[in-house]
Amino acid sequence: MYKMKHIFGVKPLLSRNDPKNEAISVFLGNSYQFLWIDITVRIIVFLIVIWKQEFVWALLLLNFSFLLVTTYYLKRRFKGIQTYLHSRLIAYPDFRQSLESKNKLFIYPEKSFNKIKYSLFYSFVFVLLSCSLLFNDNNQLFVIKFVAVFFAAVISFYFAWRYSAIFLKRDVSSVYIQGEKVNNKKLTQIKDYLNIEDFINDSSLHYKNDMFILKLDKDFNIYKEKLETFLLESVFLGALTFTTFIQIIDDKNLQDYMISFKLFLKNMLKPEIWAGSKLQETLGFGFLLVGSVVSSIMYMVILMKRFPIIKSIENVRGHLKMAQFYNEKENNETSLASKEIYTQQIQVEIAKCEEQKIILDSNFRIVSFFRASGLLSFFMVLLVATMMISWIFFMSALIVVLYVVVAAKMIDDDTKWRRFIMSNQKQKEAKGGE
Repeated sequence: MYKMKHIFGVKPLLSRNDPKNEAISVFLGNSYQFLWIDITVRIIVFLIVIWKQEFVWALLLLNFSFLLVTTYYLKRRFKGIQTYLHSRLIAYPDFRQSLESKNKLFIYPEKSFNKIKYSLFYSFVFVLLSCSLLFNDNNQLFVIKFVAVFFAAVISFYFAWRYSAIFLKRDVSSVYIQGEKVNNKKLTQIKDYLNIEDFINDSSLHYKNDMFILKLDKDFNIYKEKLETFLLESVFLGALTFTTFIQIIDDKNLQDYMISFKLFLKNMLKPEIWAGSKLQETLGFGFLLVGSVVSSIMYMVILMKRFPIIKSIENVRGHLKMAQFYNEKENNETSLASKEIYTQQIQVEIAKCEEQKIILDSNFRIVSFFRASGLLSFFMVLLVATMMISWIFFMSALIVVLYVVVAAKMIDDDTKWRRFIMSNQKQKEAKGGE
């Protein structure tokens, strides 16, 4: 069967299924959750547009935006997996000499499906969800619609064909060395090696103290950056929402805005809240008024809490500096008795650091609650403003906001979402052993 190996001189990413004589080739398990998320989002947006029969061209633009962003993220995710495996395997005894010689580590998907069939299917789904509603609009020339469908089909087919093999996870299924597949025993050894992330078994108190001081120094820098971010956000967003509040209360129709807002709270499904496909202006300004003042108050609380947080940070830093000072003295001391004295003093400072850190965490949790409330109110102001323009504009903005929130959660290393998406064999085995 004929297979397309090149389009305009470009071949599919990870297209070679035969490792041939490459120094080291690693085959990874497939993970298609990104593909299902991508299609699900497109279907949701498509149903919303069908419901209101507006902004059908915006649907095409939004789908292209999702296509580009999803592809870019998957490419960078694949690059991250490749870099991680290369950095780990370069220290593996059997691979060290080969990788130190600047030989490339090649990555392949465990299973490879027919790229042409998959690309045609994805292109069909993309065109169906992006362009089918264009033909309901009789105000546009058929030629324009045909050109839009043609380019949508070509571009979506190209992206599906080019990046069909990047749905991967860090689950090694097989390894080839110089084109020869390693046996199951060797593969198990490689997997066990990759699952080990702590090779130092030093359980002495001196080592634990050193590691704690380094970790606390990192946490301290994070706390400082976090506080600065909160303060900047409070100043700018708080001032922005307060300005909105000032402008609205200066309006002569202020009383009408509040009456409309109170009536909405009594009956949220009242038909009079809509003016065609837009939110009624009086109700919209009522929401803007309440949302802006709530957001301003929340950010004001954050500014008021800044001194207790700064005080806690300085207390932690003070005890950290003392622990670092005594730790340096301990390392330079030759007498075992003197070392033990310094070790005890380091433990005192560490205990104080832990105590102050709990207070600091408590303050940050309180501030984070008010920040989340302020951000929610701020986003409500923005989304209500879009509803006053058009319902479809509001839904598009809401989808973008949710997309940003999900992306932010995935970027954060300390969230279950990212650990699920970036799952590896170690986590799978840990769950199986529970």
